[in-house]
Amino acid sequence: MAPVLAPWQAGQEVACCLYLGALVGALRAVGPRRGRAAFFPDLALVGMLLLFLQSYAAGYSAAGNLRWYMVAAGFLGALAAHSLLAPVTSRVWRMVLWPGWAMARLIGRRALAPAIGALRARRAARAAKTAAEKQKKTLPNQEHLLYNSSV
Repeated sequence: MAPVLAPWQAGQEVACCLYLGALVGALRAVGPRRGRAAFFPDLALVGMLLLFLQSYAAGYSAAGNLRWYMVAAGFLGALAAHSLLAPVTSRVWRMVLWPGWAMARLIGRRALAPAIGALRARRAARAAKTAAEKQKKTLPNQEHLLYNSSV
């Protein structure tokens, strides 16, 4: 049976697990926030949080094993850190990446748009040519049914 902890020991463990959760939540705040791109970072960081909590419980905890309040504290710490830092990091990413996106849009408008337009025109000309050729080749292709006399 697991030992019963004093309230101050349980509080110390909760504080340590909150700290570990906050570390993982801060790391998670750097990645994408929603959509398909957020699935694998979420999955990896939940695994990392559980690994950190289990390592803490096995090595430094007074109880010696992982308890429910440690997991709850870890997830609350991760949620708090992520909800505080995610808006800030998304603004920073936008400010850092904005010049690159602006340059890519400019290059796309100036250099790639004429080339893409020429490719589309070429494709449309080929489609029109094949449509004109198909109209010429539409001949009736009906085979006559022959009587089978061996029946």
